[in-house]
Amino acid sequence: MAVDELDSEVAEHHERLLPLIFDMTSDSNPTIVKYATNSLDCILESMGAAIVGYLPRLMERLAALLESGPADVKPIALSAIGSAAHSSGEAFGPYFGEVVARIKQAMALTGDDDVLALRGVATDTASTIAEAAGKDAFRPHLDETVQLALQGMEIESATLRESGFCYFGVMSRVFEAEFAPYMAHIAPQVLRTLRMEETAAAELAAVEGGGEGEGEDEDEMGDGSPLAINTGVADEKEVAADAVGQLFASTTTAFLPYVEETTTELIALLGHYSDTARKAATVALFTFIRTLSKIAAPELWKAGVPVSAPIDEHTATMIRLVMPAVLEMWEDEDDKMVVTQTCTELCQTMRAVGPAAVVDYAEGIAKRLLEIFDKKALCQTVDFEDDEDGPDESEMAELDSLLICAAADCVATLADVFGDAFEPVMDTFLPHIVKYTRPAVAASERAMAVGCLAEIAKGMGVAVTKYTDAVLPLLTGALHDKSLEVRSNAAFGAGVFIEASAADATPLFADVLRALYPLIKSADNAHNARDNAAGCVARLVLENAAAVPLPDVLPVWIAALPIAGDHLEDLPVYDAICHLLQTRRPEIEPFLPALMPVLHQAMADPATLFSDKSRQYLASL
Repeated sequence: MAVDELDSEVAEHHERLLPLIFDMTSDSNPTIVKYATNSLDCILESMGAAIVGYLPRLMERLAALLESGPADVKPIALSAIGSAAHSSGEAFGPYFGEVVARIKQAMALTGDDDVLALRGVATDTASTIAEAAGKDAFRPHLDETVQLALQGMEIESATLRESGFCYFGVMSRVFEAEFAPYMAHIAPQVLRTLRMEETAAAELAAVEGGGEGEGEDEDEMGDGSPLAINTGVADEKEVAADAVGQLFASTTTAFLPYVEETTTELIALLGHYSDTARKAATVALFTFIRTLSKIAAPELWKAGVPVSAPIDEHTATMIRLVMPAVLEMWEDEDDKMVVTQTCTELCQTMRAVGPAAVVDYAEGIAKRLLEIFDKKALCQTVDFEDDEDGPDESEMAELDSLLICAAADCVATLADVFGDAFEPVMDTFLPHIVKYTRPAVAASERAMAVGCLAEIAKGMGVAVTKYTDAVLPLLTGALHDKSLEVRSNAAFGAGVFIEASAADATPLFADVLRALYPLIKSADNAHNARDNAAGCVARLVLENAAAVPLPDVLPVWIAALPIAGDHLEDLPVYDAICHLLQTRRPEIEPFLPALMPVLHQAMADPATLFSDKSRQYLASL
């Protein structure tokens, strides 16, 4: 396994590794220098504050390599400088001026492939430095580096064009509206790339091979399309698609003149032979929907169908263009990461836009999600046995788990935006989700299923009452699972379900509290288990404080506060505390000396979440 696949783990051992790698960057063998510098780059990116003590020696050595190192080492050295800036933050300040000057010098280079490679890395590094230093520090260099990047786009070099798009995307994120004036120059470059023809290389290969398909069977030629051969253009299109979503999200109205043309090209890219290009196009198109909705500044969406908060016509038009195209791609998609990303983007778009984003496409979405839960989606049935470059068994299992979890998030988000109208969908999905709670299923998938049921209950509200007998025993049973992650999700789920359901769950309180005890007593808050347990106790108190043995529960509960990780659990916790104080429950009186410091600490922490009523009440104490 390569260093860059273990960079964070390797970075933890920097005290032993970095001196050795430093020495190797001065080796007489240029190959050793190259690999040592590359390893250094990978480690620096994940070091964080630990890098500060190494900066003087590090910058001296990297500057020397950049000045007089081998030609193929110079780009790596410059990239490592960017990684050092990324990790060191403000501590990089003393080196900022000199590094920016070197970067601008490298961004203007012309020459052979080695020189252009250095120019490309310099372009990438400029945006890395800008993001690390902040827009105020980099603003004096913005226009010059933009012009140099645009000049690089005119050179016949795929490397420079890809680096340029990466630079534009990051810089738009750093400068946001300030980057808008450059759209008139950048957008045409994006469209130029997205419209580039890719058939020439494939047709040439067919001619050299004696004609398209001649001498080869259909299986070896793929689908028989001239796009069956990968070219460098595919990579450039992928990077351009990645950049254009960020450009629109960052500059908003300044990009509007180019949205229609760009959307057309991105939709066409959904049918591309490159899985990474399809994924980039999917991300960009969903970003377009969310950005148009943000520009329109609609009223907050409300859960339910029919849609009660209409969206603007521009967003609606984009949804009508994007959703059918994405669903068509999804049906025939054979790459798990593309489908996983599609689910992720769909979730983000539903959360931003509400039910209007999916109300007309719910049936098609549900069909695709059910295929994933049943492991019958095309991307789950592709045979990699004869593909030497395909993922191995462990990678396949990991990808499958990521895919199923992303699908579960989609189902939960559908429940969130549809509210009580989710019931027909729930009837369909429930047996498919429940089967993942069985003990024989992998812990990650059990945790997914339990978490999904919890989020569905939260989204459906009282409408989940219908499923109490089927779901609540699963959630309370999962409190005894051998996996901490499953138990943590079950603590959240049991509390949310009891809170949402109209059914009387008080007979279960004693068993639930006993199961929560080891979680809430633990000093370890891994998977937010202690926070979720504290939130569950709070929900039981809010549901029926009389059914909770407060003298036994309160000292353990208060000792677990304030919430340390999952601040969404602040809401039920402080609502429950306010409820006990406002209703003058006598059981809480002996614990006020322990409780008041917790409340003061929570009120002083800007990360703490309170409902308006609780904040007002606690402030009055």
